[in-house]
This record gives sequence, C-alpha cells and structure tokens, in this order.
Amino acid sequence: MIEFKHVTKTYRSATRDTTVIALNDVNLKIDDGEVVFIVGENGSGKTTLMRLLTRMEVPTSGTLLVDGVDLKKIRKRKIPDYRCKIGMDFQDYRLFPKFTVYENVAFAMRVLGKSSKNIRRTVPLVLSMLDISARADHFPPEISGGEQQRTALARALVNNPKILIADEPTANLSPAMSREVMDLLVSLGENGKRTVLVITHDVKLISNYAHKRIIKLERGRIVSDTATEGEEG
Repeated sequence: MIEFKHVTKTYRSATRDTTVIALNDVNLKIDDGEVVFIVGENGSGKTTLMRLLTRMEVPTSGTLLVDGVDLKKIRKRKIPDYRCKIGMDFQDYRLFPKFTVYENVAFAMRVLGKSSKNIRRTVPLVLSMLDISARADHFPPEISGGEQQRTALARALVNNPKILIADEPTANLSPAMSREVMDLLVSLGENGKRTVLVITHDVKLISNYAHKRIIKLERGRIVSDTATEGEEG
C-alpha cells in the first residue's frame, strides 16, 4: 500500500526569494494492485508526487509510507533496495542510443548485479511480452516512438517491480499508438499483482477505461478522486 499522510513539499524559488508549495497537505491511499491515473496541468504537483515515491526527494512535512515503511527514514544505503520495488517509465524514455533494445533492457538488470544467466533468460521474455522481440538488435534511433516507449516499459518491468510509474507515457505518440500503449499499461495492472500509476494530461484517452481511479491535482492539492465511467475495449 502507498499512503500519503498530510504530505507537504516546498522548494525555495531559484529566481525569487520565495517558497514554492509543490504539494500541500496531501492525504492519499493507493491499495496494492490498483491502476490509478494521476492528472493535472503543468505545475499541479504530479512530478513532485513521482519524485517522492521514487525517493528522489522527501516530504518537507508529513509522512509517506510504502508497504508500511516511512520513506523519509530509509537509510541512504538502503535506497537502492527500495527502488528495486519500483519500475519507472520516463516521459523522454531515457534510452541509451548506442545500446540495442536488448542491451537497454538488460542494463536495468546488470546495475542490480543480476547474473548473466538470469539476464539471458528474463530479457527475451519481457521483450516478447511487450511485442518488441523483432527489434531486439536495433538501436533506439532506428525504431519508432511507440517501439521506444515499449522498450522503456520493458526496462521498467524487467526486474518485476511491485509498483510501476509511467510519466506521460503517450506524450509524443499518435492517437492510435497512445491507445495501444495505454491499453498495455492498464493490462499490466489487471491481475492485481502490480500497482500501476500513470501520470498523464490526456483525460480524453483515459475516459476509455472503465472503473479506473483518477486523482486530479491542482496547485499541489488533490481536488478530486473519482472513477472512470468509460467502457473498455
């Protein structure tokens, strides 16, 4: 379970001598296995929420718990262990252009010290699951935006994380490819074994998915927490 208890995050403005409130007294519970869409305009607090969950930053005040663990109290040497639970799909993909698709995905396992045997067994399975096996030996500049997104997702999933966070996963894709990628993300959380958080501005797209939770942020506050009514398929 993910639980925000009265979480506030502030920053000092780099250009003005003022305090910027990025998140303001956020209270939120997300159960294991939920698929949740987090929406809001630029500056609403979506990115700050993500950075707190990945332990890139800590709350200024309040408590953030993941599986009962207070992220603010995790020792520095234990942060990599915590991050193993999280798969992060970045908006700009962050693929290594001189690594093949296979090598990009395998890299996520190598940095955690996984064995070569494990890598050789696991990476092809994940590439197959995401239907990009045919691109395994290609480099990112040689494949489409949708294929790059699938590669980034494969990298995020290859260590079997308990939580998957996708940051604007359809931002640079065509409408058809956006629907395909969103279908995939929703399916990854359908069995209830993985929590999927999708940060997006595309409210029209997510209205296609029935009974999924939508959390809307405005100026650092949660202004609504509702369920979609659309029909899947």
